[in-house]
Amino acid sequence: MSNSNKSFTKIAKYYDMLMEDVNYDDWIQYILDIAELFDAKLVPMLDITCGTGNSMLPFFERGIKSIGVDNSLEMLKIAKLKLPKSSFIHATVKSLPFPRYFNLAISIFDSLNYILNYKDLLDAFYSVWESLLPESHFIFDMNTPYGLEVISQHDIRHENTDLISVWRNLYNRKDKLLTLHLTLFVKKGNFWSRVDEIHRERGYNEDEVIIGLRKTGFKALGTFKCFEHSNVDRFTKRILYVAKVK
Repeated sequence: MSNSNKSFTKIAKYYDMLMEDVNYDDWIQYILDIAELFDAKLVPMLDITCGTGNSMLPFFERGIKSIGVDNSLEMLKIAKLKLPKSSFIHATVKSLPFPRYFNLAISIFDSLNYILNYKDLLDAFYSVWESLLPESHFIFDMNTPYGLEVISQHDIRHENTDLISVWRNLYNRKDKLLTLHLTLFVKKGNFWSRVDEIHRERGYNEDEVIIGLRKTGFKALGTFKCFEHSNVDRFTKRILYVAKVK
């Protein structure tokens, strides 16, 4: 997913190859199960940081249309090719141009962790709040500081026929910041080209996210270990949040 610090530029055309092992259908079914649990209306739906549209496609295949927003034009170009009948908007999370329109907003795959400043996160929450109708829902996931620290303990290497990716990770515990140095080696004919990007995520504790939601007009309804229905604990790496417009 793309984000507010414009990391997803050079890698956009290779993003789907990087994510080929992600089961988006299962992920979206999990979101639908959570939405049903809290009686959330599904449409109209806003997919924040939709990237190349991978999260929108399973909804579309279920007959649920959504509008996608992303800060990367490169990612949106690919999304439009996949879903030519869907609408996409180029915007940041902090400047969503939809006053009181949606019943549901989602953001998955730790996209909001790319917001590195707490004030900016609150601005993003408020922008989402302004986009939602009364009594509507906001469902999103975020990595915890513990989760980012676990990621940093190992570099990641992934290979397929035409692409080799290497993630070198460094975590700053004081600032709760993870810096990910991504290097791609892309096969082009008999040659390989190299692409480099730097990504940064900030980990947020459950309490500060819930406080931020309350400050920006939401009521926090529930938190879960992501992909589960179990309670969050200090070893939770990623949290799914469910909030409702007050």
